[in-house]
Amino acid sequence: MAGRAAIVQLARLLGKEEFYRRLSLAEGAEPPALDDERLAALRSLVDERLEVLARALAAEAVANDDVIDASSAMAYLEDRLAFFGELLTEEQRQAVRESFGRLVERWG
Repeated sequence: MAGRAAIVQLARLLGKEEFYRRLSLAEGAEPPALDDERLAALRSLVDERLEVLARALAAEAVANDDVIDASSAMAYLEDRLAFFGELLTEEQRQAVRESFGRLVERWG
């Protein structure tokens, strides 16, 4: 199971307010792990906010000094997707890759 840091970062990227509401957590609560019910709720939220997630990850890539072109942006994305581990399904990872790719393709 993904660690607390991955959960917190994904919550930030998706929108903390909606994350807390959908996972039935008190605002500011940061669970060390998610049970099956909360993992399903998180994945449902990700499905609804795939574009938001892709844009947020692209914004992170822009701010990263190691990202200098589309190729390095895609490498950055792969690292981030790996960090999130099983919080995301393979289908979600692929959808984020496609959306992110469209966002960074003009970077050269």
